[in-house]
Amino acid sequence: MVWFAFTVFLVAYIVAFAGLILPVLPGVPIAALGAIIAAWMLSFKVITVTQVIIVALLAALAVVLDYLAGVVGAKGFGASTAGVWGSVIGSVIGLFFFPPFGFLVGAILGAIVAEIVSGRQLNEALRAAWGVFLGTLGGIFVKILLLIAIGIVVFPRLL
Repeated sequence: MVWFAFTVFLVAYIVAFAGLILPVLPGVPIAALGAIIAAWMLSFKVITVTQVIIVALLAALAVVLDYLAGVVGAKGFGASTAGVWGSVIGSVIGLFFFPPFGFLVGAILGAIVAEIVSGRQLNEALRAAWGVFLGTLGGIFVKILLLIAIGIVVFPRLL
């Protein structure tokens, strides 16, 4: 049964890493869900409730820090609310038209277009888009670190 729980978690973990470049996949929460299912399959004996709580807290932290990284990056470089929304809409559109990295290009272009439409100068729009880019990369970096931490908590118990 351990090998099946390992497989369930491994699949969730791989999907979680795909979520780093596909923003429609909530990657870190998927890894946490895989850990919870694996723990449940093994009656919380191999992966304990305490470890499940740690994994859940890491997933929650990933969601919060990913959001904050985007907002801080955008706002820190002067993006308006329109620019932030433009980056969100652009990332979704970019993902569908230019997968898998279109979300990043779409976020940058969306921020630029939204800033210009809202009356900002091109140099201000470009600065805001740079902030969106840096915030997005910061969020991805944080999610990578937290996925590694989840892997450190779960994999040794299943091997």
